[in-house]
Amino acid sequence: MKKLNFFYCLLAVSLLAGCGSDDTETTSNEGIIADFSFSNDESEFTFTNLSEGATSYRWDFGDLYFYSEEENPVYNYDIVGGELTVTLTAIGESGAEAYVSKTIIAPIVINANIDIDGGFEDWDVVPVSNEFPSGVIKKMKYYTKGANIDIYLEGDPDMTLDIVDMLFNIDEDNGTGYNEAWNIGADYLFEGSLAPGEGSFYTHTGTGGGFTWNWIGLDPTFETSGVIIIDDETNALEMRLPKSLLGATGETINFGMWLNWGTEFYPEDRDGSSIEIKLK
Repeated sequence: MKKLNFFYCLLAVSLLAGCGSDDTETTSNEGIIADFSFSNDESEFTFTNLSEGATSYRWDFGDLYFYSEEENPVYNYDIVGGELTVTLTAIGESGAEAYVSKTIIAPIVINANIDIDGGFEDWDVVPVSNEFPSGVIKKMKYYTKGANIDIYLEGDPDMTLDIVDMLFNIDEDNGTGYNEAWNIGADYLFEGSLAPGEGSFYTHTGTGGGFTWNWIGLDPTFETSGVIIIDDETNALEMRLPKSLLGATGETINFGMWLNWGTEFYPEDRDGSSIEIKLK
């Protein structure tokens, strides 16, 4: 299941416990009782039908987009989130109906319209995914809804990104690829300046997890704004990698980078975990 990345959750205690409470009493008609429970994994909700005396069902998921006639549907709230009312109608052989409605709280869905143009206002709706306590880079955001992986970096005035190594694990297997930092299992490398039109991509080659790469070159679909001075204390950059460029088809990619031939690492702890980017 794909999880997005670019969500921040408003989760009620009932959801953390994996169940919900009734907002309306179950209604019975001619012996039919409508009832259900639910659990969720971020935006994906599993509904368990507890109705009695019914032969068919109709679900209204509360987001004005989709309905279902499945007995026990699984539904992903990827268009609308927040507090929503889900209604189950249980229908008997004679056509008699009973219904029950319950409130769920789904993760709020982030919809951004990112342009790689050096104007960063379109990132305002995207939450910060990572903060770095030391080094010239201070914050990172990402947005993966659609065909691209968009990344935003913000730092202090010394964040120039003249020499950058960015590593990507796209096959969700850290047993293959480069593995000398973060146990990342990187399949792709970008090395060079993040100024527009500079740097090159590489694919990992060989075995043993060492720093051995085959040159690909700079793909024209890779976009970057270059570093932009925001104010006296802040520099920022945005970039775009099409998912097709990396062949990313899984639920996540793992990401790490270092600057100036390894003088600064992000994440700083090379023995810890890399940055997980959830794909939408």
